[in-house]
Amino acid sequence: MTNRFAIDNSSILYLALIRKDHTNIFRFTLTMSEDIQPELLQLAVSKVHRRLPSIVAGFRPGFFHYTQVQADQPPQVKSDPGCLITMTREEIARCAYRVYYRDNDIIIEGFHALSDGYGMAASFCTIAAEYLKLRYGIEIPTGYPVLDCGVEMTPDEAEDSYLKYADSKPLHLPSRYSYQLPGKEASHDHIHQHPLVYPVEDLLKAARSRGVSITALLSAVMAASVMEVQKQCSSRKLRPVRIMVPIDLRRTFPSKTLRNFILYALPTMEPEEEALSLEQLAQKFSRQIKEHLRKDNLAGIIAYNVKTQSSPFWKVLPSGLKCGLMRLAYRFFGESNSSITFTNLGNMALPEVMIPYVKDIRLTMTPRARSPYNCGMFSYNGNFMLNICRFPQESRLEKIFTEKLDAVLKGEE
Repeated sequence: MTNRFAIDNSSILYLALIRKDHTNIFRFTLTMSEDIQPELLQLAVSKVHRRLPSIVAGFRPGFFHYTQVQADQPPQVKSDPGCLITMTREEIARCAYRVYYRDNDIIIEGFHALSDGYGMAASFCTIAAEYLKLRYGIEIPTGYPVLDCGVEMTPDEAEDSYLKYADSKPLHLPSRYSYQLPGKEASHDHIHQHPLVYPVEDLLKAARSRGVSITALLSAVMAASVMEVQKQCSSRKLRPVRIMVPIDLRRTFPSKTLRNFILYALPTMEPEEEALSLEQLAQKFSRQIKEHLRKDNLAGIIAYNVKTQSSPFWKVLPSGLKCGLMRLAYRFFGESNSSITFTNLGNMALPEVMIPYVKDIRLTMTPRARSPYNCGMFSYNGNFMLNICRFPQESRLEKIFTEKLDAVLKGEE
């Protein structure tokens, strides 16, 4: 029996933003200790296909709405053709989840409408665990992010948690135009990556000495870097720099869902604040992120978003018109609301028995369509991995960011 799911409150936006040359995709690369055996990887993928029907799935368009449908067959494991090739509408309808291999790398790519970073991490960690079981016959304990493939997906894992927590008074946060990094018309044919690796302890020490989190510290360094790019590239009046920081709502609202369940904080650096020290800016960002993380604030935004998409007027609109309206709204009020997305997935805590076999994990995220930068980060096995991805050729932002962060870690800011 094929599993079907109503799309969640975030999925419709990612479906609306599909273009011929652009799809919002996560790409995780796991570097293993030995070359990959594709036939064993295919068996592992087949197990995860049965275990995660909402993630190894596609989106079937209907007249009034899309439906998330488990793929008829597991995705076929293929040799890696290149990084983040745009998914076609036909591919998204059939299966918006890919699995590749290259030398000793296992690579998974998933369309963001399927899940957020939490669910995607569970899928690739579980594939890696099943592969290692088949290859080496080792026993691997289960528990997030490694799921038990001997059981079916539970109702808690499949729920739309936005609907579950949409009973508060709706709260609408007005949009505000932010500085947009140069390169809007850049080609989407190739993604440039700037990976950075730092010891977690070094970042923790730098953050704690300023009384902030790693996310607040790095967001402040990025905002200061974007402001410097703006000063170098624009002769017009300076605009605010806003960093879009995804928030995992599971930390505030009890949920085991493996589908999308995120909102965003938007810490802001005003033009007149360019004289602030990085410590002062990081402390300001820390306060703003904590304010956005208040439970009543998040509950109100959830309620507003769900109410908008649950209205009788919205329900009777054809799905094509819904997507068109959301695409138009996002163009003017969504993407222009921030300068860059800054995603921190936290610690990838694999079972200890897996660590000798998984040498490295990398995250690549599709840059945004009209403000062509994105940044994803997480920690694994004592190292903090940060990857700035872009469409434009020029790497000005990465150079400035690296110089500023290195200065912070050396105490030279």
